[in-house]
Amino acid sequence: MKIVDRSIVNQNMSSTKTVQHLGAVLGDKPHKLGEVATMYPHLTLSYLTDALKNVYYNPKQSEGSYTPINSMCVEWDIDVNYIKKVNIVGNISGDGEAKREETIVMEERYYDKNDTFTLENKQMLFVTRVPSKLGQKRWKYTVKLVGDGSKTIDTTYASDGLTTRYRSNYFPELSERGYTKFHSNTEKHRNYLSRHRASASWSGDYALKEEIFMEQAKGGKDKGVEFMKMNKKEKECLDHYLVSREQSCLFSRTNYTVDGKCQDQDEEGRDIPMGDGVIPQIERFCDKFSFSILSSSIFNDVLSSMTEKSEMPTGNIYAVVCNERMYRLFGELQTTDLRFQSSNDGSYFYTKRGGKVKVGAEYDSYSLQGNTITFMPNRGLSQEYPDHAYGIFLDTTADMTSGRPNLAMFTIDGSEMISGSLNGMGGQNGRTSGTVSTGVHGSEYHLLGYSGCVLFNPYKSFILEESRV
Repeated sequence: MKIVDRSIVNQNMSSTKTVQHLGAVLGDKPHKLGEVATMYPHLTLSYLTDALKNVYYNPKQSEGSYTPINSMCVEWDIDVNYIKKVNIVGNISGDGEAKREETIVMEERYYDKNDTFTLENKQMLFVTRVPSKLGQKRWKYTVKLVGDGSKTIDTTYASDGLTTRYRSNYFPELSERGYTKFHSNTEKHRNYLSRHRASASWSGDYALKEEIFMEQAKGGKDKGVEFMKMNKKEKECLDHYLVSREQSCLFSRTNYTVDGKCQDQDEEGRDIPMGDGVIPQIERFCDKFSFSILSSSIFNDVLSSMTEKSEMPTGNIYAVVCNERMYRLFGELQTTDLRFQSSNDGSYFYTKRGGKVKVGAEYDSYSLQGNTITFMPNRGLSQEYPDHAYGIFLDTTADMTSGRPNLAMFTIDGSEMISGSLNGMGGQNGRTSGTVSTGVHGSEYHLLGYSGCVLFNPYKSFILEESRV
């Protein structure tokens, strides 16, 4: 959908079959909001959810995996099958000379008897007994070194603060059972929907000034073009509603307690619901990194960290929602990075059209070994972080098991955006005769909607931020 003109476009009327009011269209088909979102590419979360149809409708009585406590609540479980690192929290008891058993303390119960895990120097240890719990986040493992008995364990790599990783398991004949390894972040996550409104009112004289027409391609069997119209105040109302929703989906922090009680009410005692935005959702779980000078190696490290938590080593697409300074620094970095430019390829440096030369290019993505990060500048982040670069990396690849996108918008069925008009004398355009709701020569327009942005797996995200002095 595109804006054709910010004034009356009678010259286009001959090519359209219908001219509909935008409010009426959205009232009948609220899912059309996804097409409206394409008009606002700077509202990146709306673009990544509504425009890509990643919207889930949360009915009051829901069946399936998304079962709400109430109509304003969304709950889901995380089940990501990848092998993770386990931290060492207690030094190993000895060097395991001559296949001697030693004990080592880990942060959690992850390895089982007959499992092997590797230290950071690639030495492999074999678990000989069932682990025992010593205390909160302290588990004792009995292990011995795998390999030639003449070698010993390098205790430097089996000390507090380092990490281990699961390798494999080995069993004798007539063994009784095996085990399964997965990243057990299967705790239940919860978020709440927020309710947003925007209203505009205007006099009949103001309404006579101008209208806005938007052009949209017709789908289905009826090919062609149709136009939808609204006056300028309605356009401003829509802008404000979408910006409010975008800011909420980025920065909002929930006002619900852990037991689901809303902590804010108006003077009449009615709840004012607020859900968590994307940034509060990922801040609790994601990796973070600060830089002073941006370089390609930093992006390589971020990609490595993100890929490690993804289901596939290649083919992953990560969206970087960033402020304008991060977007500019990325462009400057790619301009000076000549690794992918051959000396005889002048098109990378300039384009010549007639007698004019255009220098430079716009860089919006970066790829390494089959994985891609795409940068999407967001004006809200620029206003929130005006003095330093800031970006959040989100995995937008669909889940391989369910096909569900990692980032999605939730709303109540049929309530993504509800519109309503109060018509006074002259109607919406100030010159229409007919039944009126008030004798005032003026009208009102209202928008209301429910929304909540959900990142199904906040562990698969990253925050990259420029250091501040």
